[in-house]
Amino acid sequence: MNRKILFLFFLFFFLAGSTNNVSAQTTSISSPVVNQSFPVLPTLLPTITLQPSPAVSFTILEQLNQLANSTASTSSIATVAATPTISESSYATISATPTPDIVASGSAQDYCLNVPIILYHHVEPMAIATQLGHASLTEDSQMFEEHISYLSSHHYHFLSLENLVHAILNHKTVPAKSVVITVDDGYIDAYTYAFLYAKKYHAIINFMIPTGLVGQPDYLTWDHLKEMATSPYVRLYNHTTTHAPLGLIDQDQIIKEVTTANQALKTSLGIKNDIVVYPYGSYNDLAIQTIQQLGMIAAVSTDPGTNDCISNIMKLPRVRVGDEPIQDYGY
Repeated sequence: MNRKILFLFFLFFFLAGSTNNVSAQTTSISSPVVNQSFPVLPTLLPTITLQPSPAVSFTILEQLNQLANSTASTSSIATVAATPTISESSYATISATPTPDIVASGSAQDYCLNVPIILYHHVEPMAIATQLGHASLTEDSQMFEEHISYLSSHHYHFLSLENLVHAILNHKTVPAKSVVITVDDGYIDAYTYAFLYAKKYHAIINFMIPTGLVGQPDYLTWDHLKEMATSPYVRLYNHTTTHAPLGLIDQDQIIKEVTTANQALKTSLGIKNDIVVYPYGSYNDLAIQTIQQLGMIAAVSTDPGTNDCISNIMKLPRVRVGDEPIQDYGY
């Protein structure tokens, strides 16, 4: 009997030891898998640091924000008769010389001239612009004179905006090395500096006038404009009445902005105008269709480029230059 008990005791001890060995082996095999560290994959998307837009201290920009926040929904905009709008992808591509070319655009013939329409706003000494808080929109007056002097001495031809528009619409040529100089917004420095250089270098300069701001502080007066309008080197155009962004307002407001400005130009200066310059470069299909219905034959945007075509005649592009020599832009 004692031998049986002793045998069972050793049998139990042997089985218990075997179980522990199996458990230990299992743990030693599985542990590397459980504790294995996975590699960290590199980030696939680059980190983008947002750059704040330069602040511009003009109260008119506050109006833009207010209009953007209060813009009516699409369903509340009046219906305008359909006018075909040609997409950007159908614009003709031509050589980088200011000579005309005709190329196929869809089923119709497009006609383009490669003429830079150069964009300025304020023209004044940069020290004054900095003091007044609008240096970002300013071409130093000395640099502006250097631009005009350089273009003149290098035999560029200064075109009026209407001459360019009529050449495009009528498939006409323009002189080689033609440019269109534009100065937006009707600030007082347009008279003090830009007009001075127009006369000095016999260079046509095109001024874009928001007629409802004429006579306001820091803006041209009607007396300034009357003097400028008599010069063979000045052209004046409709930049709306209150400098409103036409792409953010409804049809009735667009009509009022454009027609009131045209009436003011005609009544005060005897100018019959059929070209609109979009404030802030803001436009949309409704704006284009509405101003066409009002009899406008062309409009000017701030879209970049130099190809001026029948297909983009209602949103002609411009070249924005900074406070650097004009040669830096390839002229």
